[in-house]
Amino acid sequence: MATIDLKVGYSCNDACIHCVVDDFRDSLKEKHLKQDKSLAEITEEMTAARCRGDLLVVTGGEPTIRPDFWEILTCAKELGYRIMLQSNGRAFSKYEFAEKLKDFRSIISFCIALHGHTAEIHDTVTQRPGSFAETVQGLKNIHSLGFVFGNKIVISKYNYAILPQLCEKLAELHSSRADIAYPHAVGRAGKFWEKVVPAYSDIAPFVARAVKVLENAGISIGLETFPFCMAEGGEQYIGELQQQMQTYAEINQYGSDAGIENWSKLRLSIKRKFPRCRGCRFNLLCEGPWSEYALKCGGEEFKPVYGERCGDVRHVMSGKHRIEFQEAGLFF
Repeated sequence: MATIDLKVGYSCNDACIHCVVDDFRDSLKEKHLKQDKSLAEITEEMTAARCRGDLLVVTGGEPTIRPDFWEILTCAKELGYRIMLQSNGRAFSKYEFAEKLKDFRSIISFCIALHGHTAEIHDTVTQRPGSFAETVQGLKNIHSLGFVFGNKIVISKYNYAILPQLCEKLAELHSSRADIAYPHAVGRAGKFWEKVVPAYSDIAPFVARAVKVLENAGISIGLETFPFCMAEGGEQYIGELQQQMQTYAEINQYGSDAGIENWSKLRLSIKRKFPRCRGCRFNLLCEGPWSEYALKCGGEEFKPVYGERCGDVRHVMSGKHRIEFQEAGLFF
């Protein structure tokens, strides 16, 4: 069964500098429409989508600040969904709030955003003083209740140089997975491109070091929107490989006129590659950067990786391509 992406609305207690939904939030304001869906609308959407998928990704905005948050989870549970909660985790800093998660123990997993290993960096990214302390305490509470959680790091000019230290912090907090995402420069990241969006070639060395930290700590890894030539040594962790094994992942972007869309196809339409990519051994699997990056920055920094062609997702995800690459005496 497929993944259903449920956007509950756009209200949030953070104001992240890379926030991708800012354009939709602005559009709703211009149309004098509410920022968040009602519980009735959410229930109707969950019910209608259940025949198409069984994993419900609950996201926003920030779902946990809604007064009906627990009702949404209860409805999802009654419908038979497994739940992936995408959150900043701040609400779980209150133990009595976090403790209510026990009712959903068998079906819920977490992807909690953490964008710096210190308050100075994380709070700069979220633009909310005190957010780091609350998120970290929330993670500690979730862990103390016996839950496993993963974390998401969105790269920006503010944090790419401390990615290895941030990954060490995740190990300290008992994270089970780290998804390191290149920013999709729409929304707020698009508005403030020069302040927010780094060059791939600048971040690549720090990502490589972060991958080593995570590997040594035994933490599962995901690299989101990384061309293969910018993920040396971490090709098997590129998130799009897992996504390519799905034929359908549903997104229904609140505030968009597009309605229900298949993210598995839509994702490919908003990325770009370059003529030189045809000579890369990973060309059949690589999706390239987001279109806006390609248009603004061009493709000079993307270099083909030479060697025997790789067209098997599972082959790369297993890491076998690295062994073959080294045996052939080929290097980036």
